[in-house]
Amino acid sequence: MPDNQERLIELGRIVQERREASGMTIDTVYERTRIRTEYLNGIEQGDYRDFPETVYIKGFLRTYLKLINADDLLEDFNQALTYKEYSKASRQTSTESAGAKILGSGSNVPEGFKPASHFWIFLVLGAALLGTIGYVWYAFKYGGLDLKNLKLFNFANNTPAITLPENISDDVTPDGVVIEEVTISEEPEVVVEEPEPEPIKPSLEIHAINDVWLTVIFASNPTPVYRRTLKRGDVMRWDMNEPVRVVFGRPTAAQVFLNGKDLGIVNSSAKKPETHVYNPDGTHRKIK
Repeated sequence: MPDNQERLIELGRIVQERREASGMTIDTVYERTRIRTEYLNGIEQGDYRDFPETVYIKGFLRTYLKLINADDLLEDFNQALTYKEYSKASRQTSTESAGAKILGSGSNVPEGFKPASHFWIFLVLGAALLGTIGYVWYAFKYGGLDLKNLKLFNFANNTPAITLPENISDDVTPDGVVIEEVTISEEPEVVVEEPEPEPIKPSLEIHAINDVWLTVIFASNPTPVYRRTLKRGDVMRWDMNEPVRVVFGRPTAAQVFLNGKDLGIVNSSAKKPETHVYNPDGTHRKIK
């Protein structure tokens, strides 16, 4: 067992205690994060044998620890997981070194290695030669190559190997065909305007992680719109165009979404009821 394994087991035990203190079960964490329960159990047991690459492990840890407000453990996990990264890097380095030994200049030819046959070199050169001959024949047969106007290159005065008949107009080919200019009209560019996204309607949504007593009061009306226990697993939602004051009997048992944004658990370390104010612009504060 590597030295880091004992540290991972200890960190997993702390994570389990933090989760239980927040009143959440493994199934609750799965519903909130969509991290498979076998991975969640592996984190709490310090067993990462069935996990994917280390980068996924750290992603799972970051999401899990944020949910239970245990972000302070992330650095300890990063240090403990260095062993796994080092092991994979070592295996990769040794594999690359082995490849370099085989392919590097000056190394011995590995046993069982057969040098490339010269037959393939001649085969490629022969195919290229046949292709060139075929192209010249095709061009000559169909008028694309005029052998009458071909001359050997004169190295004395650097004249070109191919000469063209004189007095040929720029708009007439050697065969007497008149070249006409064709004007292509450009199609007008069509601009497609994308519809503007609809503004998010201000709303307040409360999820009961465990049974929690709530009192909800809108700023314009002192009479509570809600005053009773919200059972575990229940969800309450209100559209809002004014500030809303909420009294939480158990701040550790409620999760808040403001304008669709997850604000997380109200206070995972609270020991007594708390009052919070939520505004339509997305701001919120705790009333002392």
